Amino acid sequence: MPTPPTLRPYRPEDAPALAQLFRETIHTVNRRDYTPAQVEAWAPAQIDLARWQAKLASEEVVVAEVGGELAGFCSWTADGYLNFIFVHHAQQRKGIAAALYTAAEQALRAQGLARIHTQASVTAQPFFARQGFTVVKHQLVHVRGVDLPNAVMEKSLA
Repeated sequence: MPTPPTLRPYRPEDAPALAQLFRETIHTVNRRDYTPAQVEAWAPAQIDLARWQAKLASEEVVVAEVGGELAGFCSWTADGYLNFIFVHHAQQRKGIAAALYTAAEQALRAQGLARIHTQASVTAQPFFARQGFTVVKHQLVHVRGVDLPNAVMEKSLA
């Protein structure tokens, strides 16, 4: 049985490591569902750290650690939009994403929200389906001149 992650609140000094985890995960895990051009458009080599810091500061963020090492993170907005849920490529399939998602859902339920919604990558759609989300629509998102397929998904909390 894998070691359960320790969840903690985001700290501003986490931003560089979370941006790097995001990029590495897309380049190792999501590449099975996306072309090299799509992967590079989604997670380019040059990370805009100021943008990352501003984005993370504007959302609720939970960080997962395993053995004191960064293993993943999840972020959401007050209206129930689940923005990020990423797990380090070496920590996949160990329950970390589920633990992060559960923390987000509990926080949003405590706020009295009726639903959670997200834009799920092709790679993440099966995970969200297992959490009870349904596909609202499939779409292409234009990022840095490249179209990326994803799905708008939602889950009722009622």
